[in-house]
Amino acid sequence: MRPSVVSRLLLLASVALLGCEPRAPTAEHPAYRPEQLSRSAHGMVVSGSPLATDVGVQLLESGGNAVDAAVATAFALSVVEPCMSGLGGRTQILLRSPEGVFVGIDGTTEVPAGAPSEPAEEEDLYGYPTIGVPGTVAALATAHAAYGTRPWAELIAPAIALAEQGFALPPQDAERIAGIAEQLREFEASSRYFLKPDGQTYAANERLVQSDLARTLRAIAEGGADVFYRGWIADSIAADMQRRGGFVSAADLARHAARRSLVVRGSYRGYDLVGAYLPASGATTIEALHILEQFNLTDRAGTPEWMALTAQALLLSFEDRTKDLGTAARQAHTLVSKDWATSRATEVEDPRVVESVLLTPSSQASPVWFEPAYTTHLSVADREGGLVALTQSLGPIMGSKVAAPGLGFVYAATMGYLGSQPPGARPFSSQSPLIVLKDGEPAYVLGAAGARRIISAIVEVVSRVVDEELSLADAMALPRFHPTPEVIYIEGRRAATWSAADMAELASFGFTPEARASAPYFARIHGIEFDALTDAYIGVADPRGNGGARGARR
Repeated sequence: MRPSVVSRLLLLASVALLGCEPRAPTAEHPAYRPEQLSRSAHGMVVSGSPLATDVGVQLLESGGNAVDAAVATAFALSVVEPCMSGLGGRTQILLRSPEGVFVGIDGTTEVPAGAPSEPAEEEDLYGYPTIGVPGTVAALATAHAAYGTRPWAELIAPAIALAEQGFALPPQDAERIAGIAEQLREFEASSRYFLKPDGQTYAANERLVQSDLARTLRAIAEGGADVFYRGWIADSIAADMQRRGGFVSAADLARHAARRSLVVRGSYRGYDLVGAYLPASGATTIEALHILEQFNLTDRAGTPEWMALTAQALLLSFEDRTKDLGTAARQAHTLVSKDWATSRATEVEDPRVVESVLLTPSSQASPVWFEPAYTTHLSVADREGGLVALTQSLGPIMGSKVAAPGLGFVYAATMGYLGSQPPGARPFSSQSPLIVLKDGEPAYVLGAAGARRIISAIVEVVSRVVDEELSLADAMALPRFHPTPEVIYIEGRRAATWSAADMAELASFGFTPEARASAPYFARIHGIEFDALTDAYIGVADPRGNGGARGARR
């Protein structure tokens, strides 16, 4: 009997994965490990896992474009980063074609028709009632159908190989799974897939094999997204939901489709900014930068004065995200307009011109909500100028904590942490894939993991590369901060920290700084910088995480 196309591709992917040559460091920087920096003129992939990054690079080197590499990397991440993303999650994609056309694809999870209208109780932030209609598979399939060039099955084959053969569980993921082990034990499939047969957790670097996930991925490779939303996988999901008190039905799955996002644009001191509107938060990121642009940062970028101004710009933009300013198109247009930013900037108190005044921007009275912080991001650039910024998530660690029996993946927690949502709603998040241009040409491809810290991290890094004229690697290595209405959290790691004098000066402006040593709290950016002088892409994986950057060799 002749082997199927998927089987032959799987064999080739297995050989490629097992036979990868060690990569020599391509750049040196004291804040980064060798696998976190790379330079290439032939294309670049940066993601939260070196294994997934290698998958994307293989696609580029075999003739695939940026969309092919991004889709393949995203499927690989669904295997090797089970805490962060997966087939049961949500995805936002922002892409630029080689011709310069920008497209947004919304693959957010959706509230099912049978979901209750009342908000979830605090103790119900995980489990079957929090599960919405998954959007990741639809988003990846939509991107590939419109802009991919390689066969669909070829993109998924490496992920199948990783699931079937297993991989060494990184220490941070082993720690995350151990932290939610009690919740995983509440669900038979979750315990079976992510804990040992005796119920104990996997140790760091132990091999995690996901046979049922490999079977599901193989079905998607052969049957496309249709098998997930209208085939036997959909039937399995719906039956399990009906048995266990979930709300997702076969009809919900059959109706689901990825949507085109509204692309939003802005600029910051001569650099063009491109993002995607709700349910992604590109408009919020752009608005914060527009507000910050109203202030002269010459000789004070990176100082406590800059922190005070940036914090207020961020708090105002967070507040505006929840306002009702009309239709989606009108609201998006308003929030990214320079007139709106000029008006909002009048509410920002500049420490340089306001003496002995407690800084209390109006956004300090704005509502604050819980937004889970565990997400992953990948950035891709190909040799033809195609770009992809893709962010996907399950919500909190392993989302709902519910794994689909027989299918091997975990569902995102869609409902519960942002209040009640009507059927069909797609709750917004802080996912903010961003592409930055200079004189119409690519300059940066960015995105991050970390809930609202995604936005603060991206705004700070963009400001640093523009206002301080730093490289992306230098800007990403510097310490960050994240404002809330009550406290400004200050990064306090040994490798990236603010001085006691900085904190004292910030406090003198009326803010309450609080140091946090947890690296992931301040987001994990995976980005690409284009070096116009050498016509090369520079990939940078955040030193706060365990991601990998690798350039294509041909």
